[in-house]
Amino acid sequence: MRNLLLLLSIIPVLAYADSLDMRTLQCRSIKLNSSTTLADVQNNCMIQKQKTSKGRYQVDFINNETNKTVTCYFASNMPTALLNSCH
Repeated sequence: MRNLLLLLSIIPVLAYADSLDMRTLQCRSIKLNSSTTLADVQNNCMIQKQKTSKGRYQVDFINNETNKTVTCYFASNMPTALLNSCH
């Protein structure tokens, strides 16, 4: 029982440590948010890799604000697909 309680108390800390600050997520002059389309990312970001992964379309690019690699997911590879999540 103690091990379960310990595990449950650690999970939120791990989730927070892996979160991405969406306020600093940008490519060139556009800030990325939930209304950003795949075409916006493809036209404005320095893309490293694009592929279909686990039924979603994955795009890896460099965040201009932090110079770190970011992975974002879209529902499909259609240019109008909206940004689902990033990490």
